Amino acid sequence: MATIIAAVLLVLLGGLESLPASADVFCDNVKLVAAALPKNISSSPVHFAATAFGNAPGVVYALALCRGDVVNNTACGECVTNTFQKFTLPEQQQCYQEAKYFGDPCFVVYSAYNILGPSNATEESGLDIPWVRWNEKNVTGDVDLVVGLTQKLLVETVERAATATPRRFATGVMDSGTAYPLVYSIAQCTPDLSSSDCSACMRHLLGMVNSTMALRMGAQIHVIGCYFRYEAYQFYNSQPMLRLGPTPAPAPSPTPAMKKHKRT
Repeated sequence: MATIIAAVLLVLLGGLESLPASADVFCDNVKLVAAALPKNISSSPVHFAATAFGNAPGVVYALALCRGDVVNNTACGECVTNTFQKFTLPEQQQCYQEAKYFGDPCFVVYSAYNILGPSNATEESGLDIPWVRWNEKNVTGDVDLVVGLTQKLLVETVERAATATPRRFATGVMDSGTAYPLVYSIAQCTPDLSSSDCSACMRHLLGMVNSTMALRMGAQIHVIGCYFRYEAYQFYNSQPMLRLGPTPAPAPSPTPAMKKHKRT
C-alpha cells in the first residue's frame, strides 16, 4: 500500500530580526494567499498556481502543484487547503516566513523571498536545498540487473516529463523479468518551466544518486521546480506512460522438420 510521505520546512517569522516591522502585514498576506491559492489551482487546467501577493517588505511569494495524475479539481484544491493548515501556528499573531511541504498528492511552497521563475529558489532563503528520502531496504535478487534497469527507467521518465506539454509530467514502470517487484516511477516539473529548464532541473537531481543510493528499493528527491520518485510498488493512480523490461529472446530459426510440416 502506498504511504503518504511529506517534508515540511518552517522558519518562524517572529524570530527573524530582519522583518519585525512587516511581520503583521506579511502574516495577513499569507492568510490571503492561503485562501486564494486553492481556488486558483482548482481552476487551472494543469493544476498549478503561483502568485506574488502584497508589497515589499510584506510580499508573499507562493506556488502550488498537484501531482500530474490528479484529475479531480476539488481534490487538488483541498490538498492545498489542508497543506496550508499544516503551516498554521497556535499564536494568531505569528506565522512562518517561509514553508514548504512535499507530499501526496500536492506540494506547496511560500516565502518572503522570490521563489518564482526558472531558479525557483534563492540561496538566501535556503529553499533551494533538495529534500531527499530513501527507502531503507536495498534491492534484492539480481542487483546489477535491477539497478541498471531502474536507472534507465528514471532517465527515460525524466526525459519524457521534460518534453511533455502542457504538463511536465511522466510516469513509468519497469519489469526486470525476475522475481523482483515491478518498479514504478514518476517525474514532474512545474509547468512554468521550459523543456530545457525542466531537463536541467531533473539532471541535477539525478546527479545526486550515487552508487550506494542506487541500491535502494525506492527514493524521492524534491526541489521547488522539479522532483522524481520511484518505488517497488505503484504509488500513483494512472497507467504508466512508458514501460521497460528485459529484451525478449529472439524467435528460434525454423528447423527442417518445421519447414516440412509447413509444406504439408
